[in-house]
Amino acid sequence: MNGTLLQVAGVATVLLMLLFVAIWVWVWHTGHKPKYDRLARMPMDDAEDRQ
Repeated sequence: MNGTLLQVAGVATVLLMLLFVAIWVWVWHTGHKPKYDRLARMPMDDAEDRQ
């Protein structure tokens, strides 16, 4: 491999790592907790509706 291809691979790795961290921070942001709590209760709410 030549040096340019290695640099492109390195930059792509860093960008993907930053994207992963950004998504992780976004998911664990406290503002999303009410939505995730509501989504976690959906299976139980659905089961109560059928009875």
